[in-house]
Amino acid sequence: MKTAKNFFIALVFVVYSCSTQVTGPLTMVDVKGGKMAYFNLNELGTDIATIPVSSLMEDCLIVQLESAEDAYVGFGTVTVTEKYIGVMQFRAPYKLFDRSGKFLRSIGAIGRGPGEWNTIGGGLYDVIIDDENELIYFSLFVGNNILVYSTSGDFVKNLVTPHDIQKPKMFLSDNILTVVHIPVPENRAIAFQFDVDTGEVLNELKAPAHLIVPGLRCELLSARNVHGVFDLHFTCNDTLYHFDVKNNRLLPAFSMSYSTNEKIEKKFYQLNKNIFLADVLTFNPNLGSNGVFMGGVPVATDIASQKMSRIIVTNDFWGGITLSITAAIHNGYFALNVEPEMLMEMIDRRLEEDSCSASDREILLKTRSTLKKGANNVVFVGKLKSEVKKELW
Repeated sequence: MKTAKNFFIALVFVVYSCSTQVTGPLTMVDVKGGKMAYFNLNELGTDIATIPVSSLMEDCLIVQLESAEDAYVGFGTVTVTEKYIGVMQFRAPYKLFDRSGKFLRSIGAIGRGPGEWNTIGGGLYDVIIDDENELIYFSLFVGNNILVYSTSGDFVKNLVTPHDIQKPKMFLSDNILTVVHIPVPENRAIAFQFDVDTGEVLNELKAPAHLIVPGLRCELLSARNVHGVFDLHFTCNDTLYHFDVKNNRLLPAFSMSYSTNEKIEKKFYQLNKNIFLADVLTFNPNLGSNGVFMGGVPVATDIASQKMSRIIVTNDFWGGITLSITAAIHNGYFALNVEPEMLMEMIDRRLEEDSCSASDREILLKTRSTLKKGANNVVFVGKLKSEVKKELW
């Protein structure tokens, strides 16, 4: 990992020709077309700020997914739009529901035929639901195409890439689909831009040398919470980037260093225009045959107030239950897929806490009474506020 501050700043200077302004723990780096915020995690204090969900989201609903025979879902990434709730699962067709939780249909299939996908690495890696045009875009863990379906379940077409792509993330804007992936040495490009109507490749971007990896042990993250911003974090690299769709280039937006002898991994997510979230994972060699990266309390950075803090998020809409939010916020929504039995356990733990008020208890008991063991999963759905009007901590 590139965790040394001086090395990173030097890299940005060489590539982009920029200037810096240091104000306390935050360094702002001027980059052509934007700014990069840089923090040193070693300057983080020990305090943990408690943030209510209502300060981040306009609302938060609990949606019970229909328990029809073909509708059941397990653990999986949820995509929420104004019209739909979609669940991407491991080595399985995509499940599409309406916003009330009614099951609409399974989309796609495992196989090698037209519109089907293989299960290498688990199958699907990213999904975009285009409400306006009633289309769904699927990228695979590895392959050379993007699959396009209608929301009615029909296979529409393939968008074919010039070479294989690995763990690709997508961004749709003005009829252009931008696809960025994790490049290996034999790849000629890290990004492609498609005309979604014709399937023509409009642009390619050569991979910067420092983002090329020999294998696929790292992941590519993208929250897509800010309108018009394609944010990307290659977990093998200590920088969150923005892809400049108009000019076909990657620009650094946020970075965080951490001087330690421990082996760590960071995962960055952009929440809104000014706030970035980070999961800082520490490697524990004593867990499992190859060791395990263990997470702690997420770190939030507000570049507007130049403050950074560890945070715990409580759902004050639903009785103060503590929620893990970092990986569950994307596309402008908080979407957390939970088994009803797990939610029952969460409620029971909250009821035992001394801080559980009478009003919280009433909400929790009422919610618990609606849950049924063996039913399909429930989804917490919250729409993010476009901006946080006051400091969170």
